[in-house]
Amino acid sequence: MSLLWFFWMNKDKDLDEKRKKVITVLISCLIAIAFGRLLARLLPFRQRPVLDSLLTFLYPDPHIADGLHLKSSMSSDHAVMFLALVTGIFLISKRIGLITFIYVSCFVFLPRIYLGLHYPTDILVGGLLGVVITLIISNIRITDQISQRILNFSTKYSEIFYVLFFWLSFQIGTMFDSSRAIEHYLLTLFLRGF
Repeated sequence: MSLLWFFWMNKDKDLDEKRKKVITVLISCLIAIAFGRLLARLLPFRQRPVLDSLLTFLYPDPHIADGLHLKSSMSSDHAVMFLALVTGIFLISKRIGLITFIYVSCFVFLPRIYLGLHYPTDILVGGLLGVVITLIISNIRITDQISQRILNFSTKYSEIFYVLFFWLSFQIGTMFDSSRAIEHYLLTLFLRGF
């Protein structure tokens, strides 16, 4: 997310075009995580490797998955979100995007496999989903119109825009944890009948 802020603030000759690309990346991340969550709920349930009694001897800390026993391993939300983000960064700057991909692979994906939170195929499917969604969103004409409207909004109402930009950056950076907690709480209230 810091890189998107860098691209947003970096003053160069094509600032508006870069800012529209940043907005497109944010839109892609929102759509990717929503689609990834939907897919995780629609696909058959897949137990996380660390919780599989036949595989627990492979993993250093089986308690790392506490609270995840009801959440499907397929597909990885982290892979969906981070590869949507990395693909968008790559579309803005190929060199920085490649470095970001290596970073995310080493410090996000490999640890999730090593700790038994996901099978490699969970990461692969989630990552492909994130890449495809970002590529589709960045090539749809309506996205350019939406980005232009948001860019105009950022100029006219900058104080509101930057609050929302910060909030969205925080949500993406934390994988929407607080939003998910609120959603879970409201859903629980609704199902209990208040």
